[in-house]
Amino acid sequence: MTKILKAVFIASFLSLPTAAAAQDNSSLALSSDKPVQIDGDKLEIFENDGKAIFSGAVSVVQDDTILRTSVLTIFYAKGGEGSIATGAADIDRLLATGGVNIQSGNQVATGETGTYDMKTETFVLSGKRVTLSEDGNVATGCKLTVTQSNGRAKLEGCGSTSRPTVLIQPKNKN
Repeated sequence: MTKILKAVFIASFLSLPTAAAAQDNSSLALSSDKPVQIDGDKLEIFENDGKAIFSGAVSVVQDDTILRTSVLTIFYAKGGEGSIATGAADIDRLLATGGVNIQSGNQVATGETGTYDMKTETFVLSGKRVTLSEDGNVATGCKLTVTQSNGRAKLEGCGSTSRPTVLIQPKNKN
């Protein structure tokens, strides 16, 4: 189970840039050297299908970083070695559905669905309204794509109905 716990969000729910990042280079973050705890009302392991599903008020916690979602599905690499039940299988991708809320300190990211591809190190948070906020700074759109390997983030609007919006508060000079 240890590989499941560590891989769940260490990979890229790691460094979501917020609207405040432009001001102070802060980001939501998890650390790869600290334990991760996942809780849910139910855990089902589908060894033959190569997946594990946490459901019902799922929370993923590491230090002051918390991810909450209704369902977290962990997909394992096909043809990989090891058992899902023991945590020895290689993780391919993660899917959080039913609302996603990530909090780290005073930073918050929300959306309807979150995915993370382990191979490409790409995280996508999407929904009718994706929001990133910190200290009154807010960025909104419908799709946030973060590629961890190159540090690139892209916030997209909802087609022709809205564009990405960023509100940055002035820093208090006191």
